[in-house]
Amino acid sequence: MPALRTPGRGTFLENGGDIFNLYCDDFDKDVQVWHHREITREAVRRAVVSYFKEVTPAGRTYNHRDGMTLEEAYEEYYGPTYSPKPFLDTVSKLVDAAAEVDAGLLGADPRYHFGNERFSESQMMLTGRWRRMISAGRAGDYDAARQLLGLSLGTIQDFYSHTNWVELGNKDFNRNVGVTGKDFLNVATEREHTCQDCEDGADGRGSCRNNILEDILRQGRLTSGYIEDMVVDGARVGKPRGVDKCSHGGPRDRSRGEGARGGINKELPTSCFSPHHYLHQRAAQQAVEATGYYLTLVRGSLGTPAFSRLLGLHPTPAIVVVLDTTESMGQELKALTRTFSRLNDQHSSADYPPSEYLFVPFNDPLYGPVVRSQHPAEIYRTLSRLRTGGGGDEAELSMSALRLALHHAPPHSHLFLFTDAPIKDQEFFETVVTLAHSKAVKVTPVITLPTSFGRFADEEDFSAYSVFGDEETEVIAYSSQELQTELSQITNNSSEIRSTNSRPKRQVRNYSKYEELAEKTGGHVVQVERGRVEEVARMMEVEQYPAAILWRALRSTASQVVKIPVDSLVREIEVSISGGVNSATLSSSGVRFDLTSQTNDLKGYTVVVSTSFFLQVRIDMTQRQQYLGDWTLTFEPRRVCSVTVSARTPLDIAPAFYLPDERSFHPSLQRVPDHPSQDLNSYLDVVITGVDRAGLRQVDEARLLDRSGSEARLILPTSSPRRNTYLSLATRDLPQGRFTVALFGKDGSGRRFRRESGASWERVESVISFPLGREIWGPPGAILRVPVSITNTDTAPGASNTYFLTANDAFGSSVILDQQRVTLGRNETATVQATLYIDPQTLPRTTNSLVVSAISTRGDTSHARAHISVTPFVIDRIPPTCEVVSKVSCSSSDLTSSSCSQSRWSMRFTVRDNRGVFLVESQPDANFPNFASGQTEVTLPYSASCCEPGVTIVVTDIDNNFATCEIYNGELGILSRHCTTDHSSHHWNCRWLSLTLTSSALSRTSYEFGYWKVKFLRPPSVFTVNRASQSEV
Repeated sequence: MPALRTPGRGTFLENGGDIFNLYCDDFDKDVQVWHHREITREAVRRAVVSYFKEVTPAGRTYNHRDGMTLEEAYEEYYGPTYSPKPFLDTVSKLVDAAAEVDAGLLGADPRYHFGNERFSESQMMLTGRWRRMISAGRAGDYDAARQLLGLSLGTIQDFYSHTNWVELGNKDFNRNVGVTGKDFLNVATEREHTCQDCEDGADGRGSCRNNILEDILRQGRLTSGYIEDMVVDGARVGKPRGVDKCSHGGPRDRSRGEGARGGINKELPTSCFSPHHYLHQRAAQQAVEATGYYLTLVRGSLGTPAFSRLLGLHPTPAIVVVLDTTESMGQELKALTRTFSRLNDQHSSADYPPSEYLFVPFNDPLYGPVVRSQHPAEIYRTLSRLRTGGGGDEAELSMSALRLALHHAPPHSHLFLFTDAPIKDQEFFETVVTLAHSKAVKVTPVITLPTSFGRFADEEDFSAYSVFGDEETEVIAYSSQELQTELSQITNNSSEIRSTNSRPKRQVRNYSKYEELAEKTGGHVVQVERGRVEEVARMMEVEQYPAAILWRALRSTASQVVKIPVDSLVREIEVSISGGVNSATLSSSGVRFDLTSQTNDLKGYTVVVSTSFFLQVRIDMTQRQQYLGDWTLTFEPRRVCSVTVSARTPLDIAPAFYLPDERSFHPSLQRVPDHPSQDLNSYLDVVITGVDRAGLRQVDEARLLDRSGSEARLILPTSSPRRNTYLSLATRDLPQGRFTVALFGKDGSGRRFRRESGASWERVESVISFPLGREIWGPPGAILRVPVSITNTDTAPGASNTYFLTANDAFGSSVILDQQRVTLGRNETATVQATLYIDPQTLPRTTNSLVVSAISTRGDTSHARAHISVTPFVIDRIPPTCEVVSKVSCSSSDLTSSSCSQSRWSMRFTVRDNRGVFLVESQPDANFPNFASGQTEVTLPYSASCCEPGVTIVVTDIDNNFATCEIYNGELGILSRHCTTDHSSHHWNCRWLSLTLTSSALSRTSYEFGYWKVKFLRPPSVFTVNRASQSEV
């Protein structure tokens, strides 16, 4: 087995191998398991390292070192100032999507696993999803593309653990798996015997050797294990009778005792679950290589820039602006136009400007379209052409616009909503929250406060519009003359007297939803006087980065004095106060800042925004290392305020909840995409980002913090800093209200650190899911019927509950539920049907989101989100072709590490497609300046150093089919290493290899494992070790 490395310095495993007690009672302890998560992480690490080696970073050089983890490679590429959190969260969600193939009905469908000899059907599913995945990536819906990619990776990986590919003696992975136009030619027929009884473990619960028939092995016939009670399109399928087929085997497979008894699965390295456990490492090795190859194909089909965004490699977030364009917002429009003019000026000078810019306008009854660009000039031109008007009623369609913007927003974006109106379409609020939460988008509503006929309303007027209150009506004091004017204007309804100062009276009750949205997504709610929006918009002009929360207080009404630890990993502090304060100071020994004053003329102190109702300052800590330690924040709210102290730092936390799926044929740990559910005992994964380079001394504890200030302490099983630690939680013990997660510990110098999650969770009493999976597709005009399951998870006696269901998409299409209200007893589940109509005008190869919500009579809300792919009416399944027409190779003398840089090799290749070639990419990366998208035939040159003797060319057509040209000029020579042995232990140590062989292996003259070839010169005392390929380990 090669040195398959995990992307972090360790995961705390509570019980050795089977950390969640999912598989079997006799699970071997302290064995390394390569399941979907570990396989995917290692393959992603290799793909990312390849990207870092080939794409030059801005203003830096990348120096790779063997053994680097994902975090270490990321910091080497981008430097220590950029947080790896968005990238690591992206990787985490990708590997969770790969594990999702084992959940629910997906786990019971053999087509998701190459099970039950369903090779052609599994291949068709993969190639069909490929087109939808690439379309989603090209459309910029990286969230959907990542979900689809993860599902495909899970199926590809199962090919090696569920079939007899490894047993057939194949040393390399199968490059045809999941590739359009390729199929499996030498597959055992339906009535062909493939297995015999196990010699030792005939009950299927133990080790099973030599149970695949010799004829099958000799003829190279491909087969896979059967599982009883699997489901295909609603029908149960199992092991055929009257023919000796191989079983999957293991304690979950009832077929293991029928026909040829035993099994062939290699899912785990333990005999109590996998009869072919002894081949687990070899199968995992090939699964890693196959996953890496598939990622190479994805990169070639999307192009390197889109591939890097798919993996979350851009270190700065996107900026998304949603603007109310009704008549009263003229000043705001002009302010934002000037803001984007400045953003355009500074864009080219930044090493890593915001990854993208998105703009969505809304009026009444219209909202959209989405303007999206990687350059702010496009948004500036759009704003310059825009005019305000309309909007005569008392509220606007802000939620509809947010829903559209959030669907298109890349994960981890910063979204700013500008409006002066309350919410008209509050029925979409939960859909907006779900989209923002699932994409980790931080939402900051900027609310322009009203004016009273040419003068700014005084402080008493503003208090009526407080977004922090729960007022049901608006109360504003007018003079009698002002009241008569207001009544006259409303009665006459004359367009001649309408102005930006005369908006009709509004209902303040919907303003509070803006604050709730900001709180749930980790943003701020900003109140601003009209005419000062441009000052607030400066938040977008300062450098954007993922900020870690050091401390936060919401809706504070009393003066506070708090200690905030500032550790050695903090490079900048940002203090944001919304709602207005009488005073606010931040101090440490020897330095004090008055946050309400703009006269702090100190180096490294920046006032970003300073208005009556919002303050934001930044303090550069790289110039104040002597002040590290506890800082004191003192503030006195004017009435009610919220305070957030955040930091620019690589050290952050990314908590996530998981549920053990114990009933599946393939037990697994499944991520909870929504809130944790009552009475479903779950795991809280406390992920520490940046831990590989942080040098932390210890972690002390985690806490759950609710809005009331109460804390639930979670004792960590070890104080040793780990990339992630799973904590078992009784969900009924979670806080009653909304809560965040905080982590406490000490940095390398012994200073205290504190990190708090930006997003929040709440305990709910139901679970919503899509039993057939979260991928939905159909052409324009299609009517899609999607089953949705809802379960009452409350197990208390008599715990009946009624749920009110809603379903919405991102574009306002018609979505109908056949039941909008269900009543369930404890642990009861109901399945309803959502019918979605795809607008005939929708463009093919675009995406949509379906969100279903359930609100209980007790007030909690659960959600589920599915990805919708809009497919073409006619699908071209014929891939392009790639043919090498000439080649000048490297000579054998050129293929040595000392001489390869002196020589080059070259070739010419021709690509063809009847409907047009969309993209030609290579790995290693190269430019093809003579290629233009849409050509049906073109011949292109390629040249490289003999130090890079191989290349993979990926050709993708306009229908997302692809083909490859793979060229190898031989292997780059690496000197052999001689190693001597301790005869008594049969153990050898080389400079980069440690090996122990059993006595039976010592009689052989050569031995292969993974990437290494071992050749004995004088067995058993001396041997040489050569690297077998140039693939990175």
